[in-house]
Amino acid sequence: MPSKNLRVLFVEAFEHDLQQTLAKLAQHEFLVEYQRVQDSDSMKSALLEQQWDVVLCSYNPPAFGGLEALSLLQSLNIDTPFLFLSHNVREENIIRAIQAGAGDYIFQGNLNRLVPAIEHYLHEATVRREHRQTLLALKENQERLDTLIANLPGMAYQILQADSGDITFPFVSEGSFSLLGLQPQALERDSTLFIKLLHPHDVEPYKKAMRASSLDLALVYWEGRINAMPDGALKWISLRCSPRKTAQGIQWEGMIFNITERKLAEIAIVRSQDQLRELSAHIQDVREEERLSLAREVHDDMGSMLTAIKMDIAWLGNHLIKNEPAMSGKIREIEDLVQRCAEAAGNISRNLRPSALDNFGIVAAIEIEAKEFERRTGVSCVIETVDEGIEASPNITITLFRIFQEALNNIIKHAQASKVNVSIYNRQNGVELAVRDNGRGLSEPDRLKPRSFGLRGIKERVARFTGEVVITGKPGQGTTITVKLPHTTADNDTEQATQQTLF
Repeated sequence: MPSKNLRVLFVEAFEHDLQQTLAKLAQHEFLVEYQRVQDSDSMKSALLEQQWDVVLCSYNPPAFGGLEALSLLQSLNIDTPFLFLSHNVREENIIRAIQAGAGDYIFQGNLNRLVPAIEHYLHEATVRREHRQTLLALKENQERLDTLIANLPGMAYQILQADSGDITFPFVSEGSFSLLGLQPQALERDSTLFIKLLHPHDVEPYKKAMRASSLDLALVYWEGRINAMPDGALKWISLRCSPRKTAQGIQWEGMIFNITERKLAEIAIVRSQDQLRELSAHIQDVREEERLSLAREVHDDMGSMLTAIKMDIAWLGNHLIKNEPAMSGKIREIEDLVQRCAEAAGNISRNLRPSALDNFGIVAAIEIEAKEFERRTGVSCVIETVDEGIEASPNITITLFRIFQEALNNIIKHAQASKVNVSIYNRQNGVELAVRDNGRGLSEPDRLKPRSFGLRGIKERVARFTGEVVITGKPGQGTTITVKLPHTTADNDTEQATQQTLF
């Protein structure tokens, strides 16, 4: 059996009793380190200088010890087991000692109970020490947690929904005052104060989020506005909390942060994007008007002048002397040149604004453009599916046509394709245009190129009318551009319905 170390402070007047006790402890394999004191000053010094496992004190008046020694130990607030050893086993002495706080009262003439008593109180002392250490650790952790919560840039809270439906705030951190303008105690007393602070437009979304969380115990992530006390200053807040079931009901623990600055920045960005989109739309409209004007001038004025020149040259040719072959040949060259000029003017006019678009509609314009693309590039361009009778507003049809031109232009520049397939569908909620090629495909780096203005231009045109664009493609498997636009748009088609504002 291994030896056990034991530090004992003896308050003992008689050497014989001391030796008897030490012998008893030695029988139980205790290695005793001890000190003997015989007066209050020595005892006090010994208690303050080191830590003892047990105090064994004689109860043999008039020598120092007994209740006086016990009182001294208690006055120093030292938690060490204290046992009396006495030759006097009068019942009133035992009762008095136990009531005063002694651990045990053992007869000096029979020490059989000594070791079990020491082991018992040593175990109790260990339990008490561990308990104190645990409480101290909990206190330190609580202090650290309180400090952390106090320094968080927001408000920590608990909210409890009882089975009856009543809502309370069991805990609210000090951050509630700077965030909400409410003291924590006020919110703990009256939970309705929080709902009253919410912006009227955000009350129902908040309640809906909390109801949904209570049903499936899902994390709540909600953003909204409050009118903070005391002056009703408008703030944006972000609320995050997680629910759990308790005996009292469903309880959420979470945080509320002030996100006003971030939200203002987001709104400013959205407004800037809207303004840029409006500017882009205006530029596109002005450009189309200029193209239309130029196309008319080229078609009407230049076309008329070239026709007149051609007629005049023909008149000159008919009145020149037939036997001057050099002059006749020159006239034919001029006629050919004028014809090529007329054809070039026609091409310019068509590129600026295809007359088929205004006269026959989007389907005819795309069919003509596809044939011209095939003639110019040698790449097969097949109209696969066409829904006839597509009716759309002019701004939609010209947008679809420009997107089709841009798609073909991208194919010429990048796709290395040998075939293009085009489909036009008249859907219930709009017009759908799909352009597919069998070229080298579209890789992720291609999508992210900073100067990929073709694809970006298509997306901007579609975004103007709140349409949809899907661009798919893999390396070696070709690319497909699918665009969906409504049949008509309102005058304020550049406005964003989802734009958020503080007011």
